[in-house]
Amino acid sequence: MKSINKHIVLITPLLDHGGGQRYIANLSNYWVSLDYTVTIILLRSGESFFTLSDKIKVEELNYCNKNTINRIFTGLIAGIKLRRILKDENPNFVLSILSSTNIFTLISTRFLNVRVFVRDAMSPFRKRSKIERYLRKLLYKKADGVILMTKIAKNFVEVETGVSNVKVIHNPVSHVNKYDNITKEKIVITVGRLTAVKAQRYFLEACAKLDRPDWKFIILGEGELREDLNKMITSLGIENRVAMPGAVKDVDLWLNKSMIFVSTSVSEAWGNAICEAMAVGLPVVSFNCDVGPKEIIDDKENGFLVPIMDVDELSDKIEILMDDELLRNKIGHNAMLKMHQLNIETISKEVLDFCLE
Repeated sequence: MKSINKHIVLITPLLDHGGGQRYIANLSNYWVSLDYTVTIILLRSGESFFTLSDKIKVEELNYCNKNTINRIFTGLIAGIKLRRILKDENPNFVLSILSSTNIFTLISTRFLNVRVFVRDAMSPFRKRSKIERYLRKLLYKKADGVILMTKIAKNFVEVETGVSNVKVIHNPVSHVNKYDNITKEKIVITVGRLTAVKAQRYFLEACAKLDRPDWKFIILGEGELREDLNKMITSLGIENRVAMPGAVKDVDLWLNKSMIFVSTSVSEAWGNAICEAMAVGLPVVSFNCDVGPKEIIDDKENGFLVPIMDVDELSDKIEILMDDELLRNKIGHNAMLKMHQLNIETISKEVLDFCLE
């Protein structure tokens, strides 16, 4: 699908190592390869964690949310700057990412002659303030369309906001290099920010419960709970079996040399890391949280879903996979086939068809 002088603007807070930011980087790189003009507008200053094509233009609004006064003042300045950029760029459509950015974008673009779409990637069951709920209900109706990742989220937003032009479009699976010649190691791996919602503490508890000194448990990611998790590793006496390399750029390599992927998130909007693991043929054991994993994994077919926070069941499923290479390969193969449905070409076309119709 070659573009005919189409210009797309994407808006996000930052391009750090989050799932929404990966979504923007993947789509932007793909779109410019099709000769679309793409501009990414960042609310705050910062380097991109992801590699972006030189053809992509990046603008920064220098929004600051340290305190209420800064938030109001810099928000006004950022809004004015955004309007000026959009008037100059005159894009075919604007796509805003993340709930808070969506509200800012919809306020800032009122009465501009530009089509604005928002993608809401938060779990519908996440607690929101009264003001956020009010603003979503008021402003989402002003958007030209809303993109959500799951059917559950679609039903929730339609009821909560009264929006009618809603489309479920899953995240594309990032291009993950598959190294066929790599030597597999006895590694159980998880990937995600070190936050309460990602709940890596249950990953560590499962490691402690499994008396398998020949297996390594790896946590990739960075966040505010690093110190707490380090203390937990020490208190559980599993220092020799657990490593936390941080937020690494060679996630592909780690996934390829691992044998089992685990997700202990207690709340998800989708599950990008799960998809990337499945794309390289890893069997996945995941908590069956509110939304996300249950729309990705077909239980016992291409992964295992276990009750949320059930460390006993989590450990049991991990151990079953540890002990059965044939089962690991079968489930991993099925997982890889499932992910073929979420390639960048298919998902990109769905987004463009929705936003350009």
